[in-house]
Amino acid sequence: MKLPQIIVLILLATMTGCASSKSFQKSADNHTKASEYYKSIGQDAAAKEERALAEEDNDNSLGILAILLDIFNAKD
Repeated sequence: MKLPQIIVLILLATMTGCASSKSFQKSADNHTKASEYYKSIGQDAAAKEERALAEEDNDNSLGILAILLDIFNAKD
């Protein structure tokens, strides 16, 4: 019973790129900074796109796969 669950988890991790919540947060921070920059130079469309990407990365950082990856790769 556990073998199919493990296989599914491995396939999901492989398909999504195995990104941890920390990497998603770092990416979200970069998109937020880019959004602020684009807004400061008057590129509102690009700023809006960067904000959307930052929100997506924030949502992904709270996803179950990212959390599981952090748990299994925890270094004490």
